[in-house]
Amino acid sequence: MTRTFCVVGLVVGILLGAIGAVVARGESGARVRHIDRLSFEFVGQFVTSPPGVTPATHTHYGYLSYIRGVPAFRGNPENEQTALFTFFADATTLRIIVNGPLRIVTRIGRLTFYRDTSGNGSFSKPETFRDGTRVLVASFRQQVVNNTVTGSFSTFHQATITATRPFRSGGATIQLGRVGETFRIAFSGQGNMPGPPSGFFGGYGVSG
Repeated sequence: MTRTFCVVGLVVGILLGAIGAVVARGESGARVRHIDRLSFEFVGQFVTSPPGVTPATHTHYGYLSYIRGVPAFRGNPENEQTALFTFFADATTLRIIVNGPLRIVTRIGRLTFYRDTSGNGSFSKPETFRDGTRVLVASFRQQVVNNTVTGSFSTFHQATITATRPFRSGGATIQLGRVGETFRIAFSGQGNMPGPPSGFFGGYGVSG
């Protein structure tokens, strides 16, 4: 009998590891499923202050079109109005390096994910992407490589979780990652200066 329990326990552990989630109990006593192997997909736009403005400002915002282990939409069509999770980031520009037609921009900032079931997301109103319930906050360092000939760009972010809180989804209590864990984000997009918006992008994020 003991051997049977050990085998069952091993199988359950393997299954939980395979989906990157760990079940624990929160402060309220509810069972919390931690998703530690994070994976996200982003759809967004951004607004950057025009050249010469000091201090330079930058925000990017939008919705998550995929979250590993959690439904990202409440229905069709899958867009900002049916998205269940939104994001908003504020950043400060540290430097700009010129390399031929490229402008290499370094920024630091804060990224917040929101659980938002209101269905009011609108790219014409960026504030609608941060009126939900905060479920994850991360600090980040961002490098942007802008091609001034084509207007295209790519970005890389190193993000560290500074706060995360459980939320209800599909009858379960979920928590995205843990404080101190890191994830990487990459965006590709097209500039639209002077805008607004200043540009459009899509991308993904993964643990690591």
